[in-house]
Amino acid sequence: MNNKQLQYAPDNFTKQFVTLSPFSGQVIPLSHVDEPFFKGGHMGPGAAVSSTSNTVVSPFAGTVLSVSPLDYAIDIQSTAGLKCKIKYGGDTSHLHGAQFVCSLKRGDKITLKQVLFTVNAAWLKQRGVSNTCLMTLLNAKALTGVLPTHQKYVEAGEDTLLTLYL
Repeated sequence: MNNKQLQYAPDNFTKQFVTLSPFSGQVIPLSHVDEPFFKGGHMGPGAAVSSTSNTVVSPFAGTVLSVSPLDYAIDIQSTAGLKCKIKYGGDTSHLHGAQFVCSLKRGDKITLKQVLFTVNAAWLKQRGVSNTCLMTLLNAKALTGVLPTHQKYVEAGEDTLLTLYL
């Protein structure tokens, strides 16, 4: 498990930042997802959401680092330097990016709550792809820790998914 993933806010920290949820749905701890790299914390601390929404929005303003249609994922970096991976669904590589729509490319500037990509959630479910969406921090080493929300449900672009402590 990732040692930056917190259960409670730390007693000592310099600063705290909140990151909005890119997905709407029921919050799931990373330790309960089927993806081994995410479950084991190898992709960094974060949280998962069981979503039926077709739209994924930016949790902050920043820049697109990469877009991966085969993985139904995007890597973004905030203006403060935080790097995140945002992924929709489980194993999607066999779908060859079908029903994944993203007009962004590497280097594009993004704004808070901007649509990052859309998917056809019903189509993915028909093909046996889980609707578990993941957001992890790729460069959390400088942080004291990351606390996922204790809310049961989050609304994309409205509710906090992660609180970051420095």
